[in-house]
Amino acid sequence: MRKTVAALSMWCLLGLSLATKAATAQHPQTREGFWFNLGLGWGTLGCDDCNSREGGLSGGLALGGTLSPKLLIGVGTTGWTKSEGGVTLTTGTLDARIRFYTSPTGGFFLTGGLGVGTISAELAGFGSDSETGVGLVLGLGYDIRLGTSASLTPFWNGFAVRTRNADVNVGQLGLGFTIH
Repeated sequence: MRKTVAALSMWCLLGLSLATKAATAQHPQTREGFWFNLGLGWGTLGCDDCNSREGGLSGGLALGGTLSPKLLIGVGTTGWTKSEGGVTLTTGTLDARIRFYTSPTGGFFLTGGLGVGTISAELAGFGSDSETGVGLVLGLGYDIRLGTSASLTPFWNGFAVRTRNADVNVGQLGLGFTIH
């Protein structure tokens, strides 16, 4: 299964790389004013005391303002969830976010955020419990221009949440839509 996912990821990246060259030629990268990003994908959750990683639905939302063609700031949220056998585990962050483009006209960016993180567990028929702590996000992505102000944005984010009693980390791979 892991080999299949790795091979599929490599083919997707190659396809996106070729599509990016064509899209960039048609719609130059410009960034100004308000920006908004919504992404959805798959993530794997692990922790210090876990023996394996668990896969689940993952995504995020971010918005903010443009300081320069290379630097955007804002707020964002990331999340991961999985339900199985009447148990639902959810974790996520709400953070101050920065997005740094390595070139003022290119689509590649690095992102980071620091804020609040939560870990929640719910057992059907018995209730739920959650803890709040610190959340950290680090990631990268690429804006593939669809028009003058919209992009398709493949991304990878890693985020971690540490509370007083627990810690989790999630690697998420997804596809987003960005408005600049």
